[in-house]
Parts: sequence; C-alpha cells; structure tokens
Amino acid sequence: MTLFVILCLLLFAATLAILVRRGPVAEHVTDAATAAEAVQRPTRGLVIALGALVLVVAAAGYAWIGSPRLLPVAPDAAPGPGASADAQVAVVQERAEKHPDDANAWIQAARMQAMLGHPEVAVADYRKVATMRPNDANVLADLADLLAATHDGHLDGEPMQLVDHALAIDPNHVKALALKGSYAMTQRDFRTALTAWNQALKVAQPDDPIAQYLRQQMDAMREMAQRAQEAAASGTR
Repeated sequence: MTLFVILCLLLFAATLAILVRRGPVAEHVTDAATAAEAVQRPTRGLVIALGALVLVVAAAGYAWIGSPRLLPVAPDAAPGPGASADAQVAVVQERAEKHPDDANAWIQAARMQAMLGHPEVAVADYRKVATMRPNDANVLADLADLLAATHDGHLDGEPMQLVDHALAIDPNHVKALALKGSYAMTQRDFRTALTAWNQALKVAQPDDPIAQYLRQQMDAMREMAQRAQEAAASGTR
C-alpha cells in the first residue's frame, strides 16, 4: 500500500506540473489550489510525455485519498479481531434492533460493523439512521463513504448525491469535502479536488484524522510538484 501511495503521488505531481505550468507567472504561490495559476506554459514535448499520466492518476485517485479505509467513519477504536469482536458487534446490533427508533444505537452498530469490515451491514444500519436524521451531514457523509466501499470505491450516483446533500447542509463538513475532492480527482477535475481538500484543511480541527491525512498528502504533493516543475524547467534549457 505504501508503494502504491508513493507511485500515485509521483504520478499526481507530474500531472500537476502540467496543470500549473499552463497559467501566467505569479510572484507568490501559497497553496496547491493557486499553483494552477502560477507558472508558465509547458513545452509541447512535456505535455505529450506526461499527458497520458492523467488517466492513471484519475483511476488511482479515489483509492489514494478517498478510500473508506482512509476516511474513518469514526475516530473510535475498533474492537480487536476474532470471536470476541464478533460477539461485541452482535450485542450492539441486537440492541439497535430491539430499539429501532434509537438513532444512536444504529449509528454505534453501523460504526462497529464498518470497522470490522462489514460495509454492507453498516450501510443497512446507516440507512435506518438516515431516515430518522435526513438532514444530518455526518450521517450523510458516512453513508456515502460506506456505499462507495460496497461499490469498489466508486462515488458515482447515490454516494455523490449524499455528499452534495451533506455539503448543502454544512459547506464546511470535512469528510464531505474530502469525498468531493476524491470524486473530482477521478473526473480529472484537479482544480475542484484541490479546492475541496484545501477547504477541508482550513476548517478541520487539528486532531481530525481525515484532515491529518489530507495535510500530509497535500504537503507531499506540493513538494513533489515543485520538484517535477524544476525538473521540467531544467529539461527545456
């Protein structure tokens, strides 16, 4: 997984180098979103050589940054694997079923099911919560994340509808912004992706696990994009 992430970062950095070199020169670039306006147009050879990487990055985008495994449904620690964990989740699930109108019970059950690798059951539980709390941005974003997990990581369709609904309720919802950026990446809409991720970082609490992950990756992106830009510039001299 580490090697995959590194390769994705390298591919993204090369692709971002194309994008950022298409704009006018700017004296100051403070973040990845404005980098797209900051540097000169690339040579034709550079565009041809790197253009094919866009499709590869797009295909890897969700797996790299938007995977439900990287965007935890909750920061709670998961019960350990094995019979004990199965017994724990069974108790929690049974309690929710005995109290069908208790949204918190269903949320707890859904989170445990998700953390134990049962996304289909977690989705069913979260759907019950969504009927009780249709305007809860947390529930909508978690449900979108889990639905993607049951569809090979794809956010198309209902997951993105839920993300859009969550952002309509709370434009600064960190997980929804992260998922929006992930989907934009798969569509090769890098500007939207970077804008969404930057906004997530701007509004998130310092200890938010999603924001911490995004921050690490964005820092790496900036550094590697700068290196790719410098390498491209030296190659044209």
